[in-house]
Amino acid sequence: MARNPYIRDVNSEQKLVEDLTIETIKSMGRNMVYIPRKLQSEDDLFGEDVNSKFDDVYDLEMYILNVSGFEGEGDIIAKYGLEIKDRATFVVARKRFTDEVTEADGSIDRPREGDLIYFPLTKALLEINFVEHENPFYQLGSLYTFTLVCETFTYNNEKFDTGIEDLDDIFKDRRKKTRSLVLTGSPIAEGSTGRTASNYFQGEVLFQVAGQQGDTFSNASATADIVDWDANSKTLLITNISGNLLYTSNTESVKGASSGAEYLITTDATADIIIQHNIEDNEFFGDNESIELEGNIDNIIDFSDSDPFSEGNF
Repeated sequence: MARNPYIRDVNSEQKLVEDLTIETIKSMGRNMVYIPRKLQSEDDLFGEDVNSKFDDVYDLEMYILNVSGFEGEGDIIAKYGLEIKDRATFVVARKRFTDEVTEADGSIDRPREGDLIYFPLTKALLEINFVEHENPFYQLGSLYTFTLVCETFTYNNEKFDTGIEDLDDIFKDRRKKTRSLVLTGSPIAEGSTGRTASNYFQGEVLFQVAGQQGDTFSNASATADIVDWDANSKTLLITNISGNLLYTSNTESVKGASSGAEYLITTDATADIIIQHNIEDNEFFGDNESIELEGNIDNIIDFSDSDPFSEGNF
């Protein structure tokens, strides 16, 4: 026989390695928070969901493979502004993941690409880009860990309701910079196709053609970004308004550039809150308000040396 018959893949030996792996991660790792992504309306064509949300959290210990700090490209000035591309690799025990996550939600049998990892020590929010499930490769004939390759999460209007203040404030702060738009009646059918779309997409561009209904985006006289859409109350939360958004009762409409949904605007308190976007208006500003309004560009990048895993001592 090729193998020594007295050395076999014994379950008791596998359990020993598994227990030692868990003990090592608990001793040398850090407390993390695993946040699964919940898809609301996945686009099968593009494989994305602009309405995804995060409202469940699971505390897990993970071992950090990056001993000298975050990897990746770091903080760079790119074509469209400042980009933070920190990378980190974490190891989590399979059994611990099953005990804490899978038993609570049977649909999650492993860490998934697109889910988030929150690192409380550095307050970093990272998105899982890749999950390696065969490293180390079948020691004693079994697998004991998941290796998670993560990169800094880029916020794209996802909803956060995790109970973690630092994370939920991302969504709350975003809502503070929006205006509410109350709509009325039934959706307007598209003139060319007769198709009626009843729901806007979160994150899509909203536009208006003054005095016209069923028009195209190329003729838009005002645009905005949709932060949220409540179909029951027919209320839109919009931000980044550009142009003069008109709200003449039951005359002017707003249309989604991607969804095609179009409704008339009602006068219900809307006139008091729809304004033209002005970068100098302290009550309403864009995503980069600290840069646009304060003009303090000297502190965009912190060049001071620090160890992100030293618990703030170095």
